[in-house]
Parts: sequence; structure tokens; C-alpha cells
Amino acid sequence: MHSLLSTLQDEISKYTDAIASITGTDVEIIDNNLIRIAGTGRYRYMLNQDVSNNGHIYRHVLQVQKTILIEDPKENDLCQLCQNRLTCSEELDLNAPIFLNNQVIGVIGIICSNREQKMFLMKQKQAFITFIEQFSEMISSRVFECLERLKEQERFGTFRNLIDVMDRGVIAIDSQSKIWHANLSALRFFDCELIGQSLEIDITGDILYGDEEAWLVLNHQRYHVLCKKITFSSVDNDQLTMVIFHDARDYMTQVNTVSVGEDPHSPLIGNSQNMLHLKSMLSKVAVSHASVLITGESGSGKEVVAYTIHQQSLRTKQPFITINCAAIPEQLLESELFGYVRGAFSGADPKGRIGKFELAHGGSLFLDEIGDMPLHLQAKLLRVLQEKSITRVGSNNMINIDVRIIAATNKDLREMVNKGQFREDLFYRLNVVPIHTPALRDHREDIAELAQFFADDLALTYKRPATKIPNIVINYLYSYDWPGNIRELRNVIEYMYVMQGDTVDLNLSHLPPYLLETSHAASLEKDKNSRIPTEATTDNKDKTQPLNAQEYLKSQSLTSEYQTIMNLLEKTGTTLEGKKKAAEILGISIATLYRKIKI
Repeated sequence: MHSLLSTLQDEISKYTDAIASITGTDVEIIDNNLIRIAGTGRYRYMLNQDVSNNGHIYRHVLQVQKTILIEDPKENDLCQLCQNRLTCSEELDLNAPIFLNNQVIGVIGIICSNREQKMFLMKQKQAFITFIEQFSEMISSRVFECLERLKEQERFGTFRNLIDVMDRGVIAIDSQSKIWHANLSALRFFDCELIGQSLEIDITGDILYGDEEAWLVLNHQRYHVLCKKITFSSVDNDQLTMVIFHDARDYMTQVNTVSVGEDPHSPLIGNSQNMLHLKSMLSKVAVSHASVLITGESGSGKEVVAYTIHQQSLRTKQPFITINCAAIPEQLLESELFGYVRGAFSGADPKGRIGKFELAHGGSLFLDEIGDMPLHLQAKLLRVLQEKSITRVGSNNMINIDVRIIAATNKDLREMVNKGQFREDLFYRLNVVPIHTPALRDHREDIAELAQFFADDLALTYKRPATKIPNIVINYLYSYDWPGNIRELRNVIEYMYVMQGDTVDLNLSHLPPYLLETSHAASLEKDKNSRIPTEATTDNKDKTQPLNAQEYLKSQSLTSEYQTIMNLLEKTGTTLEGKKKAAEILGISIATLYRKIKI
């Protein structure tokens, strides 16, 4: 945002040149946004730069609002955090605030870069202090005169050109609350004629991201904004107010860096019976407004299920916000959910911040690991669901919200209710529509498709050609029990890409050792129980075979294909359904099975 000092940058630069020629030192002028407006010497070539990272002295002067003399910058406490402290050539800093209507709008600083300059200044210290403060007052007067002149000259003629290019809306109102100027951003925001209209500014009292939260009331409509107000007097003593604002919702979304406009989630993959049933259920649930409770083991894809519900709902164009209740410390979880205002608690961002509920307004809020939410927050969450409003930490303002709650847990909430670890009333509020995500071992038929999807995705990440995962690798993936579910499967595929190196194709040597060992042990156990698996394939037509039968038969030196089939029929039964199951396990058609056993 442009500052008042920046409007007089050329004139202020002449002042710094004059001061430098008189004192023999370098001079800087910094505005209240810690932007260098003017400078001499080496600072002349660094105008309009943000000095907030190393401008600790200037920041201090803006805060204390008085003249500060730093006789040894390298040793002063204010300079300890400066990144350039060890290489700094400054020997002395003399800084004075620049006031406008009792508000500090910048700092003017005299900088001694060698011992001779420092000694010269210290011999006349009080005179230099008086000198710099007088220059500060002169700059303040020039800024004031400029503002007054701008109003009289074609309603801030040149100032209008400046504010019209700002991305924030700017509206100027007089003492009667009448709008006499508005920039292009303000016109786009309100989408109507503004000049001469009455504008009310309803300040909530909450400070968020360094701005005041307010409602601008125009033609009986309320607009939610974050704003700054600058009030001053004109030549005829009329009170003028400049309102610099931006849309609260848009800004809050941007500064929270939430990917509400992107699709960070993988699709719901799988065509097994379990997954088809789940997809069918989600299509029905999505079009409702009911709260959803998703249960399932860790890594089974609960967030993907939640996102699928959001994407298929009427809220799909609104935000989908997630928060992991187990990953955030208990003392911070409340502020993450409901937000907080400036000064709410020690250690908080002094600018304030909104919470996940406000970010999700109009969309969906996914509360992952809801079973880890503390009891006292469960009570507050229940009240939010009942009243459909929240209160930020440190504020008294009630904020209405429209959010669909989708919760998830890998815990048994009913058991937790019985033990008094989870509120029963909240459980029933969340469990309107219960959905269970199956463990990966319960829909093994989808392993090949999932693995190939992850492989294709990781090929893009690692900038390698897409490669088909060979059947022998898929067979090992089928035989593993997957305690970590889909998340573990993706990790295994990424491990393979890391281990692949310069090898063209993926192979068994790229699998994690633990998976190879576990799969081999499982094969031995299956052999012991005479359970004969069959060859797996990633063909979408063959989704149920768990192992590579041909490799198995070869490694175990089985002598009779007929005996193999008969052994399998002993397990599945010789009924028609049993034979269909055996054919399915072997990966052959029922007709082929009949031909091989000649029945």
C-alpha cells in the first residue's frame, strides 16, 4: 500500500540531499510501512525497498514515537537480530519520527559511516537532534499541505491517479459521511455509482491481519471488509476520512494460503465390490446437507472420501478446508478452529487471524481425527453446530457461518462415549450419516490400479517416463497385508522410484526389503495350508486374483495342474459357485476350468 510520504517522494528526496550536504552524513527517510522513500549515498540506489527485515531501529522509532540516538549500532540491543550486524559499516544512527496529526507516518535518519562523522556529530549532539526534529516537522507540514492541496485541486486530482491504481479499494468521505471520491477498485467492489452516496462504517472492534474488521453499509447493503482509516482536516476545517479496504473473505483466503481453488487430492480409485458400494453411497450423501462421520483405519483414504463428498455436493465451488485435530497442540486448536484477534493470548500473531470455520464459510470443513479433540473443545464445537455461529478467541463478536461438517476418525467413538472420553450429544450430531472406508486388504482387487495410479503420478514428480508396474511386483503387493493401507502403498511406490535410480523399469529389487520378506513368509504359509494363488494382472477385467499362480506352481515344483485345481476345489467346494470362485482365483474362465478337469 502506498504511504503518504510516497506521494511526495521527489520533494522529500531533495530534503535528504540538502541535509546530507549540510551534515556531511548519509540520510534516509522510511515510511510507516518500513519502505525506503528517500536516501543519499549508497541508499540512493535502494529506494522503494522494504527494510523490515533489518530495519529494527526504524521499527522501534515508529513504536516509541520519539527521537532515538544509537551511538554504537553493532552493540545496541536493537541491532542484535539484524542480518547485516557483523558487516555493518554504520558508526552512529540518529532517527526522528515524522508526525502527521499525532500519527507517525515515517522516520528520518542521519547515518554516520565513519569515525570522523560520528565525532563531528557527537560534539554537537543536541544541535543535531534539534536540527533533525525541525526537518521532521517541515516534512510533516509539507505532507499536510500536500493533502490539503490535493483535495482542493480537482478533488485530490494527482492523488486520485495514485489511488486509482491501488489493488485495495479507497473511498474518501466528508464529515457528513458523503462519498466524494472512490478509486477504481472501490467501484468494482461495490459495482455501483458511489459519488454523493452515504456510507456508514461499522467497526467490529476486531483487528485481523493488522487491519480493522468492519462492515461498510451502502444503500442498506452490508459489505464485509478489512480496512484502515486515515482522518485529517481540510483547509476549511472539514473532517475528511480516507477508508482503504479490501474484501475480507478474499483476503482471508489468500493470506491463509489454503488451496481452495486447486485439487490437491487423488480421486477415489477402485472398482472392487467394496469400492463400488462406497462410491454409490457417496453420490447419495453428497447431495444432502447432513453431517458425515467417516470411520476407518489410518491411511485408508478418509480425506479422499471427504473431498469426494465435497466435490459432488452443491458446495463444490466453495472452499474445502481441512484440519487435523491430532496434529495441532491442544492449546492452539481452538484458535485454529475459531480464529483470534489482536492481543488474544501470548505468542499469537499480533495482527490476529481468522480460523478454519470462517475460511470454510459456504463450503465444507473436514475435521480429521475428531476423536483426539479435547472435551472442552467438543462442547464448543457442539454449540457451533447448534447455533451456526462462532466467536473468535479474544473477541465478543458473534459471526454467522454456513459450513458442512465432515468428520473422520480411526477410533471407536461409541466406545469413547461409553468411557466418557467423547461427548454423546456431539457424537450423534456428527454421526448423522456414518461412512466406513474399507481397509486396503479388504479390497485387494484395487491394489494394481492404485499402484499404477501412484506410479504414474510419481513419474511426473520425479520427471521420469511413465512405466507399467510388472505383474511379478504387483503379485508381491497383493500378498502383503497393508497395515498402513493406501498411504503405505503410496509410500512403497515412491520408495521404488527412489531406489530405481537409472534403471529403465521397476522390478522386485526396488521393493522395500520388509515387504519382500513379509510376502515370502506369507507365501510359505499359504503353501503350508495348500492355498494355491494365481497370477495377478493389472488388466481391469481381472481384478480379484491375489497371487501369481504360475510362478507359485513353478517354485513349488507341483507336478499336476489337475491336482492343483482339485486341491483348490477342496477349499472352494465343487458346487457351481465353488467352481466359479476357483476359476476366479486361478484367473481363468469357468469353461476353461471345466475343460481342464474334464467334468
